[in-house]
Amino acid sequence: MRIAFISDIHGNFTAFQAVLADINSQHVDQIVCLGDVVTMGPQPVEVLNKLKHGLFVYQEES
Repeated sequence: MRIAFISDIHGNFTAFQAVLADINSQHVDQIVCLGDVVTMGPQPVEVLNKLKHGLFVYQEES
């Protein structure tokens, strides 16, 4: 199983799309999101919508 880890997206949907395209080319089975998803970014709604419809597992912050 191939797992990708992502974090610190900060609402930057353009960069997030580029990262997801690269992950997709690596044939990843699961993506683990470590946090810092939408704070202080220009496109938080778009990022959240994409996260809702993907192969993502979310790490709860302690």
